[in-house]
Amino acid sequence: MAFNYNIEEVPPADLPCVEHDIKRAKKFLQKHSPESGDSLYDHLTDVLNKILAERPKNAVDIFEQYSRQLKEERFRSRKDHLRDLYVPPAQYEDAKKLIELFRQPVQTSENGEDDPAGDDEEDETKRRKPNMLDLLYYFEQTGVGLPRAEMVILNLSIRKLMADNPIENVRFWGKILGRPKNYWVVEADLQEEEINRRIEATEAAEQTMREIDVSETVNENQDDAEKEAANAVLATDMESNDPAVEEKHLVLNFPPLPEGHWKPPPEIPSERIGTGVNKKTYFVSTSPGLDDWVELPTVTAQQIIAARLMVRCFTGNLETPIYTFPAFPGTEKNYLRAQIARITAATSISPIGWYNFGGDEEEEIGEEEEGLGGNISENPHYDPLPLKDLIDPSMSNWCHHRQHILKQGRTTWWNPNAPEEDEEEFAEEEDNEDDEGAPEAQQKEVGPPLLTPLSEDASVDAIPAWTVRQSSLVQPDFAVAIVRSNLWPGAFAFATGKRFANLYIGWGHKFTVYNYTPPSMPLVQDQYKIGPEVMEVQDPTFEMEEEWRIAHLPAPELPLMGEEEELLGEASPDEDEEDEDED
Repeated sequence: MAFNYNIEEVPPADLPCVEHDIKRAKKFLQKHSPESGDSLYDHLTDVLNKILAERPKNAVDIFEQYSRQLKEERFRSRKDHLRDLYVPPAQYEDAKKLIELFRQPVQTSENGEDDPAGDDEEDETKRRKPNMLDLLYYFEQTGVGLPRAEMVILNLSIRKLMADNPIENVRFWGKILGRPKNYWVVEADLQEEEINRRIEATEAAEQTMREIDVSETVNENQDDAEKEAANAVLATDMESNDPAVEEKHLVLNFPPLPEGHWKPPPEIPSERIGTGVNKKTYFVSTSPGLDDWVELPTVTAQQIIAARLMVRCFTGNLETPIYTFPAFPGTEKNYLRAQIARITAATSISPIGWYNFGGDEEEEIGEEEEGLGGNISENPHYDPLPLKDLIDPSMSNWCHHRQHILKQGRTTWWNPNAPEEDEEEFAEEEDNEDDEGAPEAQQKEVGPPLLTPLSEDASVDAIPAWTVRQSSLVQPDFAVAIVRSNLWPGAFAFATGKRFANLYIGWGHKFTVYNYTPPSMPLVQDQYKIGPEVMEVQDPTFEMEEEWRIAHLPAPELPLMGEEEELLGEASPDEDEEDEDED
């Protein structure tokens, strides 16, 4: 009879055994707690099962929350049917910020009534808060817009922006897409006091820079004078015959250095705050309600010129450097501001008659002839156009109400030949003169006047600049006219009755018929003129050197007249010897 005994033999202490250690560790984890009656092994198993079932993004960060939640569920009374939902810390912080938007205080007057804008009707119109839900309602009918949740939060965020900054005439400009973040853009006007304050600060900074430049110029002139004096002393010493001085100052004759005759063109000045391309102020945010609104800097003429020559996607980080050719003067926030200025000038449209020129008739005529259009204001007696006129494919019932940006990157032409002090007087003289005989680079450029119909816009490779349609063919009585820009994809405008609005949702790039091709690098300029002084010459051979030496030998000296006769009369000894031999 055979017996089988399965006895686990304990290995010696000096010999490692992995299986034995694992079994001992498992037995330790399976020990039940005398307080709760649960074991750590079972608890870890449940936690891992829950994590694998839900698969959260950051499991290591929320492991403790899962453990606490399982313990609470295990020891909770069965009568409690409510279950606590886990909220990640990041979402919890975002929720607290959004709650603050809904707790904004309402401005009240002294009588206790709601008075968000004051008693003055003009101030009320300027400081009126935009209604994003109303804007969304009309754009949704045309298939354009943003999610309703975003519009609600955006509406509250704009109200907070107006309360924290001295701005007025606020409107939602649009959304510029980027990777990995997008930009929400708000357009506004600075209050007059704020504009004056910023202009004074800018003038003070410019005056300080002028004083610094003048001091640097004076120092450079002093250094040049000292160098010239030192060179004069050195030349005087070299002219002396003292051999010690000659040995001390060894003169090396080098060819003259090349002189550069090219001068950079004058820098085009930027337009001041409150005028031209800087008439409006723009605020951007990558997440309204969660991130703060950031005011974009003013745009310069050089930035607009460089932005026309490049195409670049946005990243959502305003401080991202831009490495392109030609070089862009600034970071992504400057490029974003330049693109906003270009899009605004090209796609801000309205129905004919919505705006009219303000001021006297004489001023209006002069402004129209100037081509700038002057100041425009809303027409209080506007008669709404019927839908059939608004959707006319000729686009003669829509017009531009923003100034055109010239090739100089400005809305008003700047004369590069005018002196800085008498620039205004020089400009008036140039207006009276005939520009036909002036060179092309100096001819005054005039853009189209304000309120120019869209029918005059040029097409791009047989593609019309604008496309118009109505929102519904089934219910034309409630339809909305929608206009889409083909030159700047993402720019839309709608009109119905006495309401219209502009909106941009796109990547911020202009349409190109062909693929974008960056400009080629300029040719490398010659440092000096090519000539025999700097060209490499082949070494001559011995025969060539001998031929040159013989050709340059001095000519023999000719004898005088008397000496020639004596030489002819005397016979040479060689000739006498020859005669004797013949005899």
